Amino acid sequence: MATNVKYYCMGFLADGTPSVRTFADRKPIEKNDVEYINDLKEQVKNMVDDTELAAIEIITAAEYNLYVNGDGENSYVRDMSSGKPIVYVPPEPTKEEKQLVQVNSIAADTNAEAQALKGAMLTAILNGDTELQAELKQEYQELMNNSNTQMQEAVK
Repeated sequence: MATNVKYYCMGFLADGTPSVRTFADRKPIEKNDVEYINDLKEQVKNMVDDTELAAIEIITAAEYNLYVNGDGENSYVRDMSSGKPIVYVPPEPTKEEKQLVQVNSIAADTNAEAQALKGAMLTAILNGDTELQAELKQEYQELMNNSNTQMQEAVK
């Protein structure tokens, strides 16, 4: 992304996630104007209410572009040790997150099957087919029992 901006002042969360930013004037940055830089960092700090910034730094436009746009394949966060952009590696899902995905999948499958059974039941009722109604009711109860069993297994 082409821009005339050469520097930004950006705040980062403790995990290196970029948070807020503002433009930085090139000349005071290149002259290492400490007062200007400190005022700029204070301005960035004041942009957030309850979020605690772990670091506020002057970064180049190239670094800014990595944090905001990535490189086309990867997202980037700040390495809190070196202060440089690093590829973001998402954390492994927790046991609870994996269980939630499994339970949601079971629920979605069960819902789809239940909707089909409800449609068939309506047709059986309209046709006065009591034998089919009894079969569908039994199938629905089995579906719900199996679903509950699968969900309980998923969260063990």
